[in-house]
Amino acid sequence: MPSWEKRLAAMVADPDPRSYTYDEVARILERLDFVVQKGGGSHRKFRREIADANSPSGRRGIIVGLVQKGHGTLPPKYITEMIRTLRANHLLPDGVE
Repeated sequence: MPSWEKRLAAMVADPDPRSYTYDEVARILERLDFVVQKGGGSHRKFRREIADANSPSGRRGIIVGLVQKGHGTLPPKYITEMIRTLRANHLLPDGVE
């Protein structure tokens, strides 16, 4: 298992995810084919398009929001919400539960 998957597995298993940085989470999202949306301020949105037969275009976007605040760790709510979004859209790699 690559190191980014191990780190993601640790996040998924962590009941109180307080020790993760923006850079770590951004790297994981990029490995999962998310692309950061440029914008002003410290908030960043990562987007990934997936196939969706129920959508008129046949695709839909998945968005994960983070705060890039320089050094330090992310608030746990961002990690929890990211895991919830990945799980709900079946985007967790095999072996990461």
